[in-house]
Amino acid sequence: MNTANLPLPYSDDVETIPPDEPEDIAQVVAAMEVLLSRSLAKSGQFRPDVHVKTHGYARGEFWVLPNLPAELKQGLFDHDGIYQAVVRFSNAASLAQSDIIPDGRGLAIKVFDVNGEMIPADEQWSPTQDFVMINHPVFFARNVQDYLRLEKVLVQAEGNSLATLQGALTGGDWNPLHWHWRELLTVARIAGQLPAHPVSNTYFSMAPIRFGNFVAKYRAKPAGDNHDSYMKLVQRLGSQTDALRLALEETLRTQQVLFEFQVQLRTSERTMPIEDASVEWPESESPYRTVAHLLLPRQEIELLRQQATYQNLAFNVWHALAAHRPLGGINRARRRAYSLSSAWRRLQFAAQSPEPNYVDPPE
Repeated sequence: MNTANLPLPYSDDVETIPPDEPEDIAQVVAAMEVLLSRSLAKSGQFRPDVHVKTHGYARGEFWVLPNLPAELKQGLFDHDGIYQAVVRFSNAASLAQSDIIPDGRGLAIKVFDVNGEMIPADEQWSPTQDFVMINHPVFFARNVQDYLRLEKVLVQAEGNSLATLQGALTGGDWNPLHWHWRELLTVARIAGQLPAHPVSNTYFSMAPIRFGNFVAKYRAKPAGDNHDSYMKLVQRLGSQTDALRLALEETLRTQQVLFEFQVQLRTSERTMPIEDASVEWPESESPYRTVAHLLLPRQEIELLRQQATYQNLAFNVWHALAAHRPLGGINRARRRAYSLSSAWRRLQFAAQSPEPNYVDPPE
């Protein structure tokens, strides 16, 4: 390892929390409640705020690799082993729209029966380590203050797309020098991604986590090529609103899928900020390094989507070992936001099943 790029140590003061952030997070949650209630009034359904449309759940195995160097043998990755896991592929949007529409795509991994100190939680769950990712390396807001501004824009626009665009860009300031170009460009890049087979995307954490004695971001990268025909997917997208679900089901019916799970250690305070989730950490200074493999064996997944055990699984970056505590303002806001979204999902599934189960791994 290049001695000029040694990983920076983690310490409890690695985060810088603004004094007004708790109030800002409370306002973010209040805005989310307005948006969720508005969605309920329009659709009659308890939809979460994002990742409404699921392409499929799959059983998998999370293989922590042996003989990792000392700086990578942290937390869950302290020793090699095989863990049972469940993954969820999804669209990022707050609407269950056709897959042909450009959108961000998500991959969430729940690793079961992990050992070690867990992050204290308001709700109860079995010991799992969750990794929640999207197919873009950065978040569209730098911090909680910026995220709150965008949430307020959505509330005030009341579904008017033009008003949303104007508010997101100008923030009420009509001086172009003060407009939020970078944020809007990031939103456009995430939401404007053309559809691709779910197993062909690379998925990123966007925000950092503690990595034992260090700090890292993580990603899941396909290992090898997806053998499905791109032209076949294009034809399917043109005629089937759930094309990505059908493609995923067909792929896992006929072949196994392998992802490399990789981490990028933080080596610079200047170029790798904790509190700005809109900055991509340069791989030239700290490349991603493989610490585990995620294996999805051949399986029939079409029925899993309909099983309450899978539908009720809550994926949350705060379902984590203390050694992998989420870091930065966006993750701190996520803790409250995920609790609200999870409660909303419970209302949704309570209408479908009298006794939903949120934590038990599939048999």
